[in-house]
Order: sequence, then C-alpha cells, then structure tokens
Amino acid sequence: MEHSREISNELVKEVIKIRRYLHKYPEISEKEYNTCKYIRNYLNNIGIKNNVVGETGAVGTLIKDKDLPTVAIRAEIDALPINEENTFEYKSKNNGVMHACGHDGITAVVLGLAKLLSENKDKLNCNVKFIFEPAEEVGKGAKKLIEEKVLEDPKVDNMIIFHFANSDTIGMEIQKHISTATIGRVSINILGKSSHWGDAKEGIDAISISGKVLNIIDKMNNSLKDKGPFILGIGMINGGVKNNIMADSVRLEGTLRAVGDDKFNYLLNYLEEKTKILSEESKATIEVNLESKLPSVVNDYNLVQIGRKIGEDIFKERFVLGEKVYLAGDNAAYYFQKTPGIRMVFFAKKENEINYPLHNSKFDFNEDIFYYALSTIYQMILSIR
Repeated sequence: MEHSREISNELVKEVIKIRRYLHKYPEISEKEYNTCKYIRNYLNNIGIKNNVVGETGAVGTLIKDKDLPTVAIRAEIDALPINEENTFEYKSKNNGVMHACGHDGITAVVLGLAKLLSENKDKLNCNVKFIFEPAEEVGKGAKKLIEEKVLEDPKVDNMIIFHFANSDTIGMEIQKHISTATIGRVSINILGKSSHWGDAKEGIDAISISGKVLNIIDKMNNSLKDKGPFILGIGMINGGVKNNIMADSVRLEGTLRAVGDDKFNYLLNYLEEKTKILSEESKATIEVNLESKLPSVVNDYNLVQIGRKIGEDIFKERFVLGEKVYLAGDNAAYYFQKTPGIRMVFFAKKENEINYPLHNSKFDFNEDIFYYALSTIYQMILSIR
C-alpha cells in the first residue's frame, strides 16, 4: 500500500495523540461540552474559523474562494454509556462512558485533515467545511445541525463521512450504492384480559400470545431471506404484574433493519398482516407501531468513482468496492438527502490480538490506519471540483 508524501509521521503522531486524549475523556450524546471546547481550541490554533452548532457541536470552514464548490467532512464526537474494560494508559477516565464506536479516531483524523488542508490551501479546488456532529449515537445530531443550517453559508455541494472497523486487516471498502440499512424502532403492544390463573378460561393470556408473536418474527427472519439482508429483532419484553395473575398486557420493543425503504416497508407490512391474523384468532388486541425510522445512506455515483480510484491506488488489493449493505445505521442519511455524499469504511484490525466488536467494552482498533485514512480523504478532497 502506498503512502502519501503530504502525510508526515509528525502529523500521524499528532492524530494519535488527539485520538488518545479524546478516548481518555469521552462524553455522552448532548453532553459533549469539553469535547467541543477541545475541538474549537485546536481549530483556533491552526487558524480555521469555527463556531458552535447544536449546543455541543462545532463547524470549521476553510474558504479558498467563495465561488468554488464546498466539500464537507463529518466527524461524530459523542461516546457511549459503556464502562470501559480496556487496560491501556489512555482508557476512559469518565466512569460509565467510552468511545466504543471509533468516534475518537474519526474526530482526530478530521482535525488532522483540517491542519493538513490549511497548510496546503493553495492545492485546493474547493472550500472545505469540517462538521463535528454531537448526538449521533442517539440519532439526533444530523437533524439538529441541518436545522441550524450547517449545510449552508457556504452551501455544501458534496459530503464525505467515514468509519473505522476492526473486523479485517488494514483496508478500505466503499459500497456501490446503498451503504447502510433503513432502520426502524418497532414496538408491539398486546392487550389481552387478566384473570386469576385458577380461572384461566376467563382471561386472554398476553404473555402466551407474545410467544406466538416471537414465533412469527422467527419465521420472518428465516423464511424471507429473498428480501435481502434484514433483521427484525426484539430487545425488550415487559408484561405481567404477579405470578398468579394472567397478564393482560405485554409490550415488545425491537429493531427492523432492511436494505432500502421498499424492503423495509414490505417487512413491516408483513408483520402487521401476520399479527392481525393472530389478533383475530386469539381475541387479543395487537398493535404494531413504528416509533422512529432512519433512512438508508446512499452513496453518490460520482463520488464512488473518485473514491474507488484513490482507494485502489492506496490500498491495492485491500480495497473493496462492495455491494453488501451494513445493517448499521447513520443519521448522516439526512445530510445525503440534501447533498451528494459518500460513506467509506476503513478496516483496522489489530494483528495477533483479540479484536472486540463495536459497542463492546473492550473495543479498540489499529491506529496504523490513520496514515491511510488521512491520505485517502486528503486526496479525495483535492480531486473534487
């Protein structure tokens, strides 16, 4: 794999230092006050104009020429409510909070890019906006920043987002079209009729019916594989008041993830139809509710072609132009509905070590990826006109 001449060892070391500082002092969604302050201080020190957005987020702008198009690069800045179990020196000092999703690394790389681009401003064919988004983990950040006109003044013409994963050795992947799933938070409310278990025939057992709902869901997951990658999973069940009383209500909460809105809607309708039949058979009321919905991230064709060329140059055989869609979600989909964008994934497996997955209390990744991520995104920004 090739290195870029502009990416110095000193810059990589600085990015690692930033990442480790942020990892040490994580903050949960909508509480990223110190993180925001750190980001703004860094931008001020390298001479990039910036301001607060979304109360705890920040945006910096590098203007080459107001008549040129503007490229935005997004970094999420929030951490997760997870108690870190790593033992390295820079483990979280904030109890119960951890950067278990790589946002510390993403923010560090974008700050490194800000410094690199400001030092090479003469090479730019565009303006650059650096968006540091709060509350991504709770799905609120993008909408909030869009409302605060982060895509305007100057208007954003293209957008770049990226993530780190430790599931494979150092490499890069871009999806041809759809990159993340359409995701919905689903609740299912079952209303039966309570009675004493000594007189069971007088009641309608909501708990027993919830088991039949779970059977419907299992059959969907196993029999509808022709609908492409998807999952309908239940994460919470609540119901009942006492051991000798038949439960009159049960609430199930879960997630539906599918590739694109059409398949998502088909699966949701399928669930509603099957539970309607069960409702008629059991005499219970069963309601399926879509509590929230996040659209898919869809990559722009032209940006994919630019990313593909650069990815192949830098990563050689370790670059993949993929068709498999991740069943993860990203509220950056709301940005992409308003401006062409691209989502890239950089793989950063730590060799000869156990690699724990995203959102795990021992998550970590190989910091060697920073060199390649900086080079890839830097060259992409230089290539966009």
